[in-house]
Amino acid sequence: NTNIAASSEVTVPTTMKAIQVHEFASDFGPKDSTKISMETDVAKPSKLNKNQLLVRVLACSISPGDVLMVRGSLIFMQPENGFPFTPGMDICGLVEDPNGDSTFSKGDIVVASNGMSPEGGLAEYMAVPKEECVLKPTNVTVLEGAASSSAITARNAVLDHVQKGQRVLILGGSGGVGSAAIQLAKAHANASFVATTSSQADFCRWLGADRVIAYRTENWWELEEFHKEKFDVIIDTVGGGNFVDKAERVLKTGHEGGKFIAVAGDDSKPNLDTWWKAVKFFANLPLRPLYTWMNSRKLPSYTLLMPYDIPKGRKQVLEMMDQKTLRVPLDERSSPLRFTQEGVQKAFEIVASSHAHGKVVVSMEEGLLSKSR
Repeated sequence: NTNIAASSEVTVPTTMKAIQVHEFASDFGPKDSTKISMETDVAKPSKLNKNQLLVRVLACSISPGDVLMVRGSLIFMQPENGFPFTPGMDICGLVEDPNGDSTFSKGDIVVASNGMSPEGGLAEYMAVPKEECVLKPTNVTVLEGAASSSAITARNAVLDHVQKGQRVLILGGSGGVGSAAIQLAKAHANASFVATTSSQADFCRWLGADRVIAYRTENWWELEEFHKEKFDVIIDTVGGGNFVDKAERVLKTGHEGGKFIAVAGDDSKPNLDTWWKAVKFFANLPLRPLYTWMNSRKLPSYTLLMPYDIPKGRKQVLEMMDQKTLRVPLDERSSPLRFTQEGVQKAFEIVASSHAHGKVVVSMEEGLLSKSR
């Protein structure tokens, strides 16, 4: 009997497939193929902290923060245990081990993140903080759930800054944040007029934009129609174009209620790879808001949007998605990408280009995804 019992024991795998970054990469193409690899014998998370769940990853989306992490652009965002490390943080997956938590059960499908640390998502299993997990609603697919993170940023930019009846300009309407911001401004904040910049005019109109500016052929800050009737709020999801100074021509002053909300800063791809650069960068952050406040009769107010209320925002965004009042479109040219070295490198390449049309998502198990609604 003892032998029969022993032979029937199920062997629990202790390793898994995972993307490994062996050194910081730059262009994600063939030149960096030795820096990012798919490994099949990476140690599966085994020691969970008290506040963690073990999740079997079904899909992982890639965001600009993941690109900065893999490039090593931020000295304060380094691999927790050095190299190699597994990138990615925004996932949707099956609870494998609830670790004694009464909120979640094994087999629940959750949308989760690794907090502020972009590590662990591009693997078969991930340990995630319980407070960062939300049950996936019925009407949200696995891919949409994994892609929902950028909508949280859009939610904070729009619902906390745009009021009913205002005129809004969203710079970069076809990206992950911009595409959600258009919908939120129009359908949830009840803006009277929503304009956006994009090369994808039909897509942005489908999302609800009243006016789409083809940024390759016309400069929004030079358009006479906007000089005559200025915007109340401009939300910049692009960055890197000195847009805040240009916005003064078409945006109301702070005294009149005009707001410039910077989701992306002056440098959309900052290189803060030394502590000196980081200290200098953060020391300068309060200067522009203070300057615009002191000159509010001439300039619009300026807010650099930092992450906040992420778990609360995730729950709210997923509820909107479940009710079909918010869509999170995927980049139809690529997503979902396969969970291979080539697929992941392609995902990073697209996001790094800043020309994604929606969210870029990597799927781990296509057969399971089709059943996970």
